Amino acid sequence: MKKDHVLKDFFSYPMRFADFMNALFFDGHAIIHSCDLHPLDSREIFIGDFLSKERTHDVIMMWERKDFQAILILEAQSSVDFTMASRTLLYDALVYNMQDKRFKNHMLMPVMSVVLFHGEGKWNAVTSLLERVKGPEEIKRKQNDWKMRVVDMKEMDENLLKNEDNKKVISGLKTIWRKDEEGLKKMIITKTVARVLATLTGREDILEKMKGDGGTVEMYSFWKDAEKSGMEKGKQQGKLGLILLQLKKILGKLTPELEIKLEKSSEESLDTIGIHILEIHNEEDVLKWL
Repeated sequence: MKKDHVLKDFFSYPMRFADFMNALFFDGHAIIHSCDLHPLDSREIFIGDFLSKERTHDVIMMWERKDFQAILILEAQSSVDFTMASRTLLYDALVYNMQDKRFKNHMLMPVMSVVLFHGEGKWNAVTSLLERVKGPEEIKRKQNDWKMRVVDMKEMDENLLKNEDNKKVISGLKTIWRKDEEGLKKMIITKTVARVLATLTGREDILEKMKGDGGTVEMYSFWKDAEKSGMEKGKQQGKLGLILLQLKKILGKLTPELEIKLEKSSEESLDTIGIHILEIHNEEDVLKWL
């Protein structure tokens, strides 16, 4: 599964989405119910001449109750971004604009958006438009402001969450960013949660190793196996780069066929070529060691 879709697939599940939103907006009280949520297609709202398709990975839900409707938006953010306040202003405005075009009602539904920051460290960028505006205070006071809600997932209280997957994601994220090996050893989680944690912490190597959907994983051993595999892969890539550099100095430009064979060769074969590098005068000499 592509990392871009892991978070969207996880939070698109109405029970998880409702649980997270209740924790973020209502101190964990069950105000939003999953049965009242209906997904909206973000592609219909955000893709235009000046907006990138990255917004298609946000999760947008229509919250429909008997007495009112609202639009809920959840966005995950991995890095601190000083443009975030102005971007969320634009995105929320587009959702209001979508309502004007689609529903043509005199009154608008509330738009409740939240940015989930899951990177290492703390969010230290501005969270309101006026904080980015430069000018005399008497002028700034006359300007409309815009404030966004940004929540650091590492600082969330998992006790406000009811869904077990959501709880494991928050507690696991805290454990990983604290580099708490003892805590990591105690983590036995579903593959779904493991994929989310790997995505939130930028561990694409773990995503590549994760096979199937069922069952649980011991996160510590899985994490360490992925690290070991990544180190071995990096070591082999380093050897390959050195061999290619040496061969190009001796033979000049290499044929694509030879480069492909070298890329697919084992670490032992690369070691053998390195030992016999001074005996190589043409590509045939290389091939006999592969």
